[in-house]
Amino acid sequence: MNNLFVIKKWLGQLLMPLPFALCVLLLALVLLWFTRFQKTGKLLATLALIMVTLMGMRPVSYQLARDLEQRYPPFEISQHPDIEAIVVLGNGHVSDPALPERAWQNNVALARTLEGVRLAQAYPNAELIFSGAVIGDALSNAEVNARMAQSLGIPRTRMTLFENNKDTHDEAVSISGYLKGKTVALVSSATHLPRAMALYQQQGLNAVAAPTDYTAKQSLVAQPLYSYLPKGRYLMYSEAAIHEWLGVTWARLRGQVND
Repeated sequence: MNNLFVIKKWLGQLLMPLPFALCVLLLALVLLWFTRFQKTGKLLATLALIMVTLMGMRPVSYQLARDLEQRYPPFEISQHPDIEAIVVLGNGHVSDPALPERAWQNNVALARTLEGVRLAQAYPNAELIFSGAVIGDALSNAEVNARMAQSLGIPRTRMTLFENNKDTHDEAVSISGYLKGKTVALVSSATHLPRAMALYQQQGLNAVAAPTDYTAKQSLVAQPLYSYLPKGRYLMYSEAAIHEWLGVTWARLRGQVND
């Protein structure tokens, strides 16, 4: 991995709510314990607490993700009869030998794979493409996702794996070149699809969004008050949405997308 990619990854992680709030809190403790800037330290500690609390609340995570997730409608098979390929974007896994392979994927990768399998069953002549590099594991995420699809009845002969691209932009360049001229269903998390679609369309791919893995879900039934307490999963949803907003900004700054 080149230095720019590593720096981008580090900055991206540090700007997420929990690491950023912890850095602010650490600075606050340094000021409180070792300097005379007591008011500044108290202010920073308060800001860190407020940040983590808000990001862990359902209404905040909902608002952060909702605009992204509603950008594209659910994929309706009846409206797209001419799909020639299905591209399933990768996410994460841990190939733990103590666990069965079906338990290796994280929830995001599993949701994307299941949507890819659903579409592969609906379009029996379409090529099924999995992306996902080798990062922190012996196997690529593309390989693990392909194994899950195979266990659900999709033959490996229908699959093509892209395992050597380090981010969504590089995947868009490689996969769009490979599928040039074809009509493609692009499967990813609903929060990720606005950025992914922009990158793939910038490369000239005729892609139709196939969102899955929704997080901003609004019940029509009134929720109990305790459901508004901060929770780890809502903090995770907020981080995912912020990651995408930052990713879109980064792509625009680098000229990878126009809008």
